[in-house]
Amino acid sequence: MAEGREAPEQAPWYTVVGVIEDGAGLNQAVTEIRELGVGRDDLTVVLKRENADETEPFPEGTRYIIIPSDKRGLEVPIGFAISFIILGLFFAITTPAIGIPTFVVFVSLAAILFAASLTRVGIDPLLTEMEAPYEEAGTWNGEFEQGKVLVFASTRERRLLRPIREALQRSDAMYYIVDRRLEPRAVHQATLHRSGGRRVDESVLERSGEA
Repeated sequence: MAEGREAPEQAPWYTVVGVIEDGAGLNQAVTEIRELGVGRDDLTVVLKRENADETEPFPEGTRYIIIPSDKRGLEVPIGFAISFIILGLFFAITTPAIGIPTFVVFVSLAAILFAASLTRVGIDPLLTEMEAPYEEAGTWNGEFEQGKVLVFASTRERRLLRPIREALQRSDAMYYIVDRRLEPRAVHQATLHRSGGRRVDESVLERSGEA
């Protein structure tokens, strides 16, 4: 009787996350990481831009996600806020007994929507979708909102962790090592691109027709 063989266990994934200043240092770090042998699907740069159609000077095929730096997509919450105020005034004038309390509630809802509209599109939805470590995600989000760029380099080869880390450090980046694969995806207004080509993917909402 033939002896069965156990399937070899695959090496675990690791992700080095770099928090780096936008500019020449970022481009150099990305180039060095690609040259180390990190695949085009295992390296993702997440950055904020006003114009998502501007090309980035990364090595050919590099995967990057652009999060808009404007306040697009806020027409709906602002419209609802205005509607709440108008309806509240209507009820307050026509039926004061119940209209005034209703008006107060509607104004509170409108205030919440207006406050939300002042918040720029951020990286939180992306970090939540890929289940990033909670504490680190808070730090990454804060740095991103201060103008930093996030670099996610995943590998199964432990020997690459040190060279990737050193490539980031040469560009004065902070780095974190997570013992699993983190693969950012384009969600909530974000768009996925490949350097040297056009946009290759729309956000999840846009693909589903809900945006």
